[in-house]
Amino acid sequence: MRLEAKKILVPVNGDAISERTFRWAAQTAKESKAELHAIYVIEVPLDLPLEAEITEDVNRGEDILTRIEAIASHEKYKNVQAKYVRARDAGPAIVLETQDRDMDMVIMGIPYRRRFGYCGMGTTAEYIFQNAECQVIIWRDPASVPVLSRD
Repeated sequence: MRLEAKKILVPVNGDAISERTFRWAAQTAKESKAELHAIYVIEVPLDLPLEAEITEDVNRGEDILTRIEAIASHEKYKNVQAKYVRARDAGPAIVLETQDRDMDMVIMGIPYRRRFGYCGMGTTAEYIFQNAECQVIIWRDPASVPVLSRD
């Protein structure tokens, strides 16, 4: 699938769906000759200053971005631009990043979640979907099919 987007942002969080989505985005960006950016958001609690050194979260973010760069390399996509940012909430931070970097598209993965009979996207994906000015592609995992025992 060839996309018209020239700059694609993929939010990542270390979950398997995030990595699968990034892999697909890398394949698609390579084929479309688009710039590919990955972002990990460190959500800083309100009781701490935004610049607070949260070593565990920074290390986790660096590990996740290292895996993302390895995925890009495996897919033979060169020069992925991966970074982490600090913010109070991931959704607004990602939308701001799309504006600051003049992104054409966001591709984000979400797990299949069913709550109270409703399949929802989650607050971050919903915020991005409603507020990003660029195109948004949501990759949702399929529902897992429970295995029924034959007892």
